[in-house]
Amino acid sequence: MKNKKSHFKITTADPERHLMAISKITSDAFAGGQYVQEIADTYIGNCHYDWDATRLIWDGECLIHHWGVWGYPMRLETVQLRVAGVGAVVTEEAYRKQGLMRQAALASFESMFQQGYDLSILRGRHYVKFGYARAWNYITYRLKPEEIPDLPIQHPYRKLDTEHIGAMDSLYNETHRSFSGTAVRPTYRQKSSEDLSAYGWFDESGRLIGYVRASPPEDDKTSLQCLEAVGDPRQALAVLHELFQQGEYKSLTLFTLPPQHPLLQLIRLGNCVVETRYFAITGWRVRIVNLHTTLEKICPLLEARLQRSHFAGWNGRLLLDAGEQKAVLEIGDGGIHVTKARTAKNRLEGGAGIGRLLIGSDEPMEIIQQEKIVCTAEVMQLAVVLFPNLYPMLSQWDEC
Repeated sequence: MKNKKSHFKITTADPERHLMAISKITSDAFAGGQYVQEIADTYIGNCHYDWDATRLIWDGECLIHHWGVWGYPMRLETVQLRVAGVGAVVTEEAYRKQGLMRQAALASFESMFQQGYDLSILRGRHYVKFGYARAWNYITYRLKPEEIPDLPIQHPYRKLDTEHIGAMDSLYNETHRSFSGTAVRPTYRQKSSEDLSAYGWFDESGRLIGYVRASPPEDDKTSLQCLEAVGDPRQALAVLHELFQQGEYKSLTLFTLPPQHPLLQLIRLGNCVVETRYFAITGWRVRIVNLHTTLEKICPLLEARLQRSHFAGWNGRLLLDAGEQKAVLEIGDGGIHVTKARTAKNRLEGGAGIGRLLIGSDEPMEIIQQEKIVCTAEVMQLAVVLFPNLYPMLSQWDEC
């Protein structure tokens, strides 16, 4: 195989020429060679797949590696960041352990930077070496049958079909504007009605005003799992209770809902078990693509946090050292802007862990300690003000 290495070719992806080859290698790796056309129609085609940032590696006419990129705007409180989601990363078995993924990843990172992405987010265990740090944890709410409140149905509901996706996307965007980590939709534009597993209710004019997405997860058919809820939380919980009674379920679980979600707040008034799963090298991870543009976009957030704090009168420069990239914040008179300076007395030196601070992936003191971020005591307190825990969460619907 080493003699063939010189014939390997890295390319971008072309929707006309490469769609079926990408779908086939994805199917072989993750679906046992099945559903090739479905993957082409939904997972690769007709969605937010970024053909230019994706990287393919070929041995002649044979596709041997796929590094897939799905681009989307991600909410961070009141601002949006351009995020490159990475998925369906696969190398044909005969070509593994030759550094092909590294070649594709580095080429893709450069393309992401040139195309104006701010961050990259993915899920998996092989990416720490590429500068990906923990993004957020898995949080599951679990209720026993007797713990599910029996609330009255306020609006008749029915199962939704693919014709409702546009209305669902609009309602989701409207109700999730303040939830950090969520994607601005549309992302995947085509789903089957079974994939939706959605039940919605309407106002008197026929306008969709709420829905839940709920079905048993593949690995536990004894549980009804809610993956999304939009609209009146009491109506949502009433619908979930009725759906629960229609099956032989042992528990109701809620997964990938933002922790601040009104439905979870309602559930927390009663009895439930909340499980938070942490992952050392796998799970959801974040990588800084462009530190400068990310800071420029979140400056309004940083200023608002500063002005509400005891650091409102603080003046000085703060260097954020993310290893490959550095940036300096000029702070004074309650304002913050990114400068072209290369150094500063006040420093946060943390490599890839700086990405966790930027998205508020956890409590800032915990991030600083876990990532061994170097800073003075004063800068540590400033970081606590500037980079609070935002409890980010991406809906299962939008996962790459």
